[in-house]
Amino acid sequence: MQGKNKFYDRESVDINLNLSKDVVETLKKIGTKKDLSVESVLKYFIGKGLRQELSPQEITELARKRLKSRKITAETVEIDLAA
Repeated sequence: MQGKNKFYDRESVDINLNLSKDVVETLKKIGTKKDLSVESVLKYFIGKGLRQELSPQEITELARKRLKSRKITAETVEIDLAA
């Protein structure tokens, strides 16, 4: 499936978050440039920050868990992680 993103449903939790008006305006500007919603931009930055805080081993383990939850074979998981 080249050229198309495939999104998988993952369990989520709703949260309420109070942000300053200038932060929200900045998120909107970034979202407009990238054609993304404020929510998507926020998720992107949260994910990016989390990946910076985790060790390579922790990132690999989380990736394995996500791939296995999609019923992908162990062989495919190892190939994907090596890429």
